[in-house]
Amino acid sequence: MIRVLHVISDENIGGAGVLLSSLLKNLDENRIESLVALPKKGALCERLSELHVPIFSLDVPVDRLSARSVIEVRRLLRVTKPDLVHSNAAISARFCARLCHIPVMHTRHCCFPPEGIWRYGPIRKLGGVWNRALSDLVIATAEAAKTDLLMLGIPQNRIHVVINGSEPIRELTDSELQEIRKKWGLTERDFTVGICARLVPCKGHRVFLEAAKKLIEAAPLYAFRFLVVGEGEERANLEAFCRELGISKHVIFTGFVSDMATVYRILRVNVNCSTGTETSCLAISEGMSAGVPAVVSDYGGNRAMIGESMAGIVYPAGDSQCLFQAVLSIANDPAREQRMRSAAYRRYLEHYTARGMAEEVEKLYLDLAGQRANKS
Repeated sequence: MIRVLHVISDENIGGAGVLLSSLLKNLDENRIESLVALPKKGALCERLSELHVPIFSLDVPVDRLSARSVIEVRRLLRVTKPDLVHSNAAISARFCARLCHIPVMHTRHCCFPPEGIWRYGPIRKLGGVWNRALSDLVIATAEAAKTDLLMLGIPQNRIHVVINGSEPIRELTDSELQEIRKKWGLTERDFTVGICARLVPCKGHRVFLEAAKKLIEAAPLYAFRFLVVGEGEERANLEAFCRELGISKHVIFTGFVSDMATVYRILRVNVNCSTGTETSCLAISEGMSAGVPAVVSDYGGNRAMIGESMAGIVYPAGDSQCLFQAVLSIANDPAREQRMRSAAYRRYLEHYTARGMAEEVEKLYLDLAGQRANKS
């Protein structure tokens, strides 16, 4: 049995938080004892408390180094005595684990090329030295993320690709389906197309809405309805953009949804329009677990998620015309849609289950802890 302290900088429920929750549910409790440290009083804290895992609240942000964060985390390490620290965007945790001679790993959730000063070779080398000093191992959640890490100077033998896995989306009863459709003003005949992502520029919602307008104009006999699922800084701008396009009555802004079954079980097509950060997107794998065909941009790890399967269609990021054509091709061919639904579910079972992800991470924990034991 080894004790792993997970430290995450998120307060609210984003991709990293959902991923941590899925991981904790699926780790073998007979081999891994899990503890979690995160900012107090956030929505993520409430969600993780349901898992009956010991939770330690942090008063000071850990996503950057400060004297106060170092003092707090070092005190936590002395109390919890972990065999290993697993960091999610918690630089203070990595730093303190090193000070206390505890093996440390972190997860790279994002995919984007070096920006700003990181574009310069000497700076990247410096970053590589820093990251090598602070992590024994790095999990990249896509091959595309691994490429970024190599560019930042992380040695290949310290990078392990573990594709994100997700919990299967639960089935809904007929009455639940009727209730959710009623809530959002939908009918069974509506062809529902959704995008599930934070409302921020890099998620490409404007491309989604531009394609929505084309679909409405090109196929007026179809009852297209478009769900924008999530919250974020762009909401007001996107609602204004809908009014500008004249499609507001066809678009539903759901806000944050805690039970995603109420979304995926009524979707006909699940769209990802990202132009930044995407690795192995949980919204895509969750949709596949419900058998929803995916239409995704070719950014980052999206193409690899679809692979050579019939589970979805990949289009050039930022191209609303290609997105429009892809969605319309599914709407025009019900037999193809059914084949895609079956293929999506098969691909989820073969590649994107939370249990499969947890088994891979578990092996890394045991290997890293074993290396420490051999050295001591």
